[in-house]
Amino acid sequence: MIMSMRNSPLYLPILSILVAVELVLAFSAFGYIVIPPISFTLMPLPVLIGALLFGPAEGMVLGGIFGLTSMWKASVTATAYADQIFSPFISGAPVSSLIVSVGMRMAFGFLAGCLFLHAKKNTRYKKACIAFAAILADFLHSFLVITAIQILFPESGITLFYGLLRKLSLQNFIEWGVVGLLIIGVYAVSNSKEILFIRDEIKKTEGIAAHPKILLGLAGFILLMFLLTLGLWYHFYNRTEMILRCEGVAISEKILSQFWQLGAQFLVAVISLFLVVSIVLILTEKYLLKLTQQAKRDLMTGLYNKMTLTRYVDMALRDNNSGFLLILDVDNFKRLNDTYGHPAGDKVLISIASILQAHFNGHGMVGRLGGDEFCVYVGNLSKAKMVEKADKIGKDIAALSISGTYDVSCSIGVAFCEGKRNFMEAYTAADQALYHSKELGKNRCSFERAQPSFDDGFQ
Repeated sequence: MIMSMRNSPLYLPILSILVAVELVLAFSAFGYIVIPPISFTLMPLPVLIGALLFGPAEGMVLGGIFGLTSMWKASVTATAYADQIFSPFISGAPVSSLIVSVGMRMAFGFLAGCLFLHAKKNTRYKKACIAFAAILADFLHSFLVITAIQILFPESGITLFYGLLRKLSLQNFIEWGVVGLLIIGVYAVSNSKEILFIRDEIKKTEGIAAHPKILLGLAGFILLMFLLTLGLWYHFYNRTEMILRCEGVAISEKILSQFWQLGAQFLVAVISLFLVVSIVLILTEKYLLKLTQQAKRDLMTGLYNKMTLTRYVDMALRDNNSGFLLILDVDNFKRLNDTYGHPAGDKVLISIASILQAHFNGHGMVGRLGGDEFCVYVGNLSKAKMVEKADKIGKDIAALSISGTYDVSCSIGVAFCEGKRNFMEAYTAADQALYHSKELGKNRCSFERAQPSFDDGFQ
């Protein structure tokens, strides 16, 4: 399960989003929610989700992010005394603070991953075991942190007994219920057909190169939004400082430092939101690009469809009406399907598509017009070279042996594009040449009669 998730195209996007969400929760009101008479924290949630989806290593990384944000927040002296234990700059024991704030959170993420690995082995009560693992991991988080505080900061008065009493309160049972339900929901969604479909669809986009202008425009938009946010942030804090000074509020260097630290935390949260939005936009752009590519191609062979080929040839002939339009038709294709079956016929078409792509890759556009009819437009090619290619294509197709099929052959018609204004004019000429090949007994290539003829079988 872990290896499959790590090999998934969603691995880095989801992991990045979890990091961003952890930062947003740390530096916003969403990290600690108060709904009187209860309150609960959601900050460990991204760690639990990462550990659930990916495993102990990712849980440990996210736990480290959790710990670093706690350490940064605790470094602002406006925090409570107990929270200042987590700051290596204020506590007076930097190594101990790092162990409490970062080390214990990393251990929490690692242990959560181990617990989820074990829980997912239970096939009968998997969801119940996962929920229990989430609650146990949350309990271990508090146990690890409080134990470390009791050992490293005994003067704080925080003891394991005090921590256990708080954990066994009604409020905490409600928090555990919320965490358990959220984790079960995440697990159910991550294994739903819809998410698996999205994962497979995004995987298909890995070989598709995004249009440079689209990527440039997307990057420009994200950068512009970030700069605007940076400007708004600077304006807000600068104006707030001016108002306080105008009202006679004394602002010492220490207060000003704390003031800008809070602003920096706000900026980090905004950047994290931009990261989430950017990832979603990039994945959406890739998926839309895949849909666009699908709309241009024939689903079975992967060649361009008739509409795409027609538009391409029309544009090419407007710029330079030269080159050739080749039409290829499989001889006796209906009999082949009736004799060997439609699956064998489909394999023949796919094989012919591969042959055409191999011969014209890089200097021609290959398409399937429908049924057993293929079309190729190629520019800047001599007639001798076109004759040579047509002959080689015919021989390669005649040599095909698929699922016991025999006597596969093709007829080819070629039109000169010089003087042709659009695809239809070139196609009509090539179709007449193809008809001539059929009349002569098939398995041969013919050029349009307006030019010096070449009517020859594939030897």
